[in-house]
Amino acid sequence: MIEQQPEHDFEHNPFTGISPELSEHLQNEMNNELQELGEFQHVIHQLENKAHRRIRKLKRHMMHCGECLSEQIKTGMLMEVSDYWTMHTNAGGGRYPKLHYQVN
Repeated sequence: MIEQQPEHDFEHNPFTGISPELSEHLQNEMNNELQELGEFQHVIHQLENKAHRRIRKLKRHMMHCGECLSEQIKTGMLMEVSDYWTMHTNAGGGRYPKLHYQVN
């Protein structure tokens, strides 16, 4: 037999699953820990933003620096420009339209 799931209690917070009574109890009993946890989350958010900015700067440099681009091509991370431009014609493209353009 299939057991039916109990209905959700609308007094509980749907995001945390904590009732208002339990939330109030935690605030009374562990106020310092909750404040520290909030501060930790704020610091983590700031560090994530800093890391994201540094990664963006690094990627931007690697896309514009000739030495970085040459090294990426040597290691196979990037393809050569001539290969990139001939990729369309090698895949069957070219000056003639594709078949679905020719069908009336």
